[in-house]
Amino acid sequence: MRLPKRPEREVLKIGEMAEELDTTARTIRLYEELGLINPDRTEGGTRLYARKDVKRMATALQLSRVGIGLESIQRLAKTREDYASGQAACTAMKPLLDELRGRIVGLMNDLETLELDLERADMLIRQCNQCTNRPNRKDCPDCPVEKNVDLSGIVRLVWDPCSP
Repeated sequence: MRLPKRPEREVLKIGEMAEELDTTARTIRLYEELGLINPDRTEGGTRLYARKDVKRMATALQLSRVGIGLESIQRLAKTREDYASGQAACTAMKPLLDELRGRIVGLMNDLETLELDLERADMLIRQCNQCTNRPNRKDCPDCPVEKNVDLSGIVRLVWDPCSP
C-alpha cells in the first residue's frame, strides 16, 4: 500500500521530518534508538512520525543545540515512565528539571557575557576600518586595537599575541 501525498496525511516520513526540523535522518534514527521518539511503521518498514513525535524531536533538538547532552535529554524523556505513581515521577523529575534550569541559566549568562564582549570587539575592530596599514604590529605600531586588545576576549583571540 502506498502512502498518500504529504499534504493528504497526518504523518511524516523520516526525510520529511528531517527537512521540517532542519536535521538529518541519521540524527532522527539516533534519537529513536535512545527512546526519545517511537514512530509507527508501515508493513514495509517505513517510519511514520506523528505530530507528537515531531514536537518531542523538536524539543530534544533544541536542548541539544544549546549544549544539553543526549544523556540528560534521554533522562528527561524517559524518567517519568519508570515510576508507578505521579507523585513518585514528580519527585524524580524535580531534580532533573532543576538541573536543566541551572544549566540553561548558566548558558544564558555565558551568552550575555559573550554578547557584551562581541560588542566591545566590534567597537575595537571598527577602528581599523579606514586603516591602510597591514594588520600587524610591525606595519601598524600605533594600532588602537593593539593598545586595547585586553578589553575583549574575542579581540584577544583575533589579535594573537604571538603573531607579528
